[in-house]
Amino acid sequence: MKFSVIYADPPWKFGGTGGTKWSSASSYYRCLSDSELMKLNIKKIAEDDCILFCWITAAHLKEGILVCEAWGFKYITIGFVWYKERANVGNYTMPQCEFCLIFKRGKIPKDRVRNPGIKSFFSGKIGRHSEKPDEIRQRIAKMFPTSKKVELFARERHSDWCVYGDQVKADVKL
Repeated sequence: MKFSVIYADPPWKFGGTGGTKWSSASSYYRCLSDSELMKLNIKKIAEDDCILFCWITAAHLKEGILVCEAWGFKYITIGFVWYKERANVGNYTMPQCEFCLIFKRGKIPKDRVRNPGIKSFFSGKIGRHSEKPDEIRQRIAKMFPTSKKVELFARERHSDWCVYGDQVKADVKL
């Protein structure tokens, strides 16, 4: 099965230990190193013309772009900025924003709705650890209404999306 829209929230490996609310992501799910992420065969499930929306924290910006390039995609722009309405603990400043970058392989899928009024900024509260706002998934679906879509590293199912991840019964194999 191949997809023309891929939405990913990779399980980036961070430092830190413990099981508190502010601890390492590895306290909640299996994390992968950059080299492990790069080895995933995303090309196998990507149409020749495919767009990738990938969540990347500020701490992983450079590595995130390299991972997505290893998957066969070219960086295009920042698609969404999520202002979390509450700061997280950080090493330098208290990060309050997360970025969903846009990459493409080949051309943009043909079903793209031109100028659908989709804004890049989203302000919303954080939920469970690393949970992303449903609003962003809905915006992507509005931009690409008929494309086959998959969410990588999903934690739950959403209608009209196939899923891959440790915490859901996956529709695809990598």
